[in-house]
Amino acid sequence: MELSRDDERARRICSLALEFMSARAPVGSADIARAHYPGLSADSFRRAWARDREALAACGVVVTERPVPGGASAWEVDETRSFAGGAELSPLEAAALEAACRPLLDQGDFPLAGELRLALAKLSRAFAVSDGVPASPTEPESAAARALRSCLAAGHAAEAVYVDARGRRSERALAPYGLFCLRGATYLVAGRLDGDGRAVEGGTRTYRLDRFERARELPKVSVRPPADFSVADWRRLPFQMGPVSTEGVFEVPDDREADIRRAAGAQGSFSREGGALVWRVPVSDERAAACWAVAMGVAPVGPNGLVSSWRDLLEGVLAHG
Repeated sequence: MELSRDDERARRICSLALEFMSARAPVGSADIARAHYPGLSADSFRRAWARDREALAACGVVVTERPVPGGASAWEVDETRSFAGGAELSPLEAAALEAACRPLLDQGDFPLAGELRLALAKLSRAFAVSDGVPASPTEPESAAARALRSCLAAGHAAEAVYVDARGRRSERALAPYGLFCLRGATYLVAGRLDGDGRAVEGGTRTYRLDRFERARELPKVSVRPPADFSVADWRRLPFQMGPVSTEGVFEVPDDREADIRRAAGAQGSFSREGGALVWRVPVSDERAAACWAVAMGVAPVGPNGLVSSWRDLLEGVLAHG
């Protein structure tokens, strides 16, 4: 689903609130602009940041300017004026907050959904009941994952140790560019850096966040995504995790076109062939692709292995229907 401007602002306010509530030191204006307002001019950033500070204050997070050496501006939470003590919301306030945050909570590719649910649960018992949020996460995020999130927010490089699916351990310098979620796991899109802190050509890839063994922020090495970077271009479908094994070819019914295009995102290509809409997309797991096709109401027309898996699944459903 394409986000409206209001949805985008709600996402930004949420990200700002989480960053400031977890910050251990004042956050510089330059870091805020780079992480949350990319592409804005200095004047546009100042106006947008002023409006968003008002929104943060309305949510109970009062951010004030603090002097730092060198004359640059920095910001931190004023705990004496914020709801740091855990004030309980009234039923009406809780309902309003839930209505504002629900689009983000229901959005499967919002990487901070878990943190947002926990924050809401701390604000009001209503969220702990309605959303089934436990008092604490059953699997707390690792220190390495937290460090990488911090690097992403601050625009800093990281030195990290990664263990791949085969158990191979490697150490590398990374430039975090973005996060996305898939089937309950969070993935980091990051560029590889050489010894001088420069991006290695063709070195951008996807890493599973919970497979980082260690990570250390490199605050002296500033990084930023390429000008044409979009995390949507890297977001994978459930059957695309792992090396590509084949190209799936699907025939898309007219009444499913909008949903399939939305689900596909930047993956694959669409074309009209013989009057039918055909979607060609890289596939790593044919069985998973067949399951996805059944769930989405599209039919594969190639390759043979994918078609056979899809037919087996349908026959299994009919046999147990």
